Amino acid sequence: MAVDPVRDAAVSVLLRVFQTEAHNDVSIDRTLRRTNLSPRGARFMTHLVYGVVRHRLLCDHVLQPLCDQPLDQLPLSVLIVLRMGVFQSFFCSNVTRPALVHTGVDLAKKRGHSGLAKVANAVLRRLPSSLDEITLPDRTTQLMEHLRIRYSMPRWLVRLWCELYGEDGAEAYCAACDSAALPSVRINTLLAQTDDVLQQMQKAGIAAERITEALDALLLHDGTNPQATRWFRQGQLMQQDPASILAGALVDPKPGEKILDMCAAPGGKTLHLCALSRDAAPIFALERYAGRVARIVENRERLGGTQVLPLCGDGLQPPFQDGTFDRVLVDAPCSGLGTLRRHPEIKWRIQPETPSLLAATQKAMLRKALQLCKNGGLVVYSVCTPTPQETTEVTAAILAEGGCMPEDGPEQFDSWKTALGQYQTSPKNGAWDAFYLMRFRKQS
Repeated sequence: MAVDPVRDAAVSVLLRVFQTEAHNDVSIDRTLRRTNLSPRGARFMTHLVYGVVRHRLLCDHVLQPLCDQPLDQLPLSVLIVLRMGVFQSFFCSNVTRPALVHTGVDLAKKRGHSGLAKVANAVLRRLPSSLDEITLPDRTTQLMEHLRIRYSMPRWLVRLWCELYGEDGAEAYCAACDSAALPSVRINTLLAQTDDVLQQMQKAGIAAERITEALDALLLHDGTNPQATRWFRQGQLMQQDPASILAGALVDPKPGEKILDMCAAPGGKTLHLCALSRDAAPIFALERYAGRVARIVENRERLGGTQVLPLCGDGLQPPFQDGTFDRVLVDAPCSGLGTLRRHPEIKWRIQPETPSLLAATQKAMLRKALQLCKNGGLVVYSVCTPTPQETTEVTAAILAEGGCMPEDGPEQFDSWKTALGQYQTSPKNGAWDAFYLMRFRKQS
């Protein structure tokens, strides 16, 4: 029995994601290296994987009334096939119902047995064709349940968004997190100018635009894979979210200064610091794991940067004396809840207590960064999450300990400033992940 290799590969990836908590992108890359999918097939497989992970609760809400048994009693592989069916029915307008049913039945038979293929056939044939045909909890009387199902969010996350943004703001935030992120890139100004690359892309038929004049960042609208372009091969760009680019910009490094990136892999921020300082400032790129240090080296070789010095070491026990650096970037380990557009699997793994547990490490790293910084030097704290425990509560605790003061960055970044020295971005603004950043000036 021949099954569709693209959908079969998607099932394999999703099994790893749901069973072993593998990351979507890592599992997809491994699968693509082992298969011979065409570029078009690889794109569709990736679309299926991210779609099923992103809309898991919505898919199950649709499936349960159509199944004669609880969904958790089905083999996971078959449940994944059914979830893929819902996703294709709602979000893949180019997939016909016969193709959806036929490929799903074949996959269920391969992954299970003929009896499960019959179950898949019965369920897939009865799937509604669009979101308009399903019943959701009433938005007026059951807002949290409505948002939980419609946007496939754990209940505790919906509650958090309501607390942070209010009910209307929470729905807008959920909708933003529910959408796939368009690829964004940082132009490597050591080798190219942003407007020049933009014009070259547009002449080549790529729908690109500058995200903001304040950053050397472009947004690509037409599904272009940045890593398949000549600008990537020539080292002229790095795939990077604009919020991540803002972190390096707020460090604002100068030639001749000594700079530390405490949690540097895969090197996007490090190499941005290198470009901003015109490759004229020694930049120490500290990373705990050797495999991730190799990623920094790989990106340095592609983008250039003679002053970037990758090191394997622990940010809490770094191999440096106190008072060594003029500027330190602390892109601290965090819950990652600001990156749900790019990493939807995170929402199924982070627990309500996770942000508070991470805050202790974040404060310890920020203290260490201030110790490593010279008197009068600058420290920038950055996390890709909006949770108060990992953002304002961390920085308030450090300020209360004394020895540093908040300080605003350059005026061109005021659009994202929320308080003295503090900056936040949001996916509600389109191209951005949700980051929190703060600048500290060390006083003693």
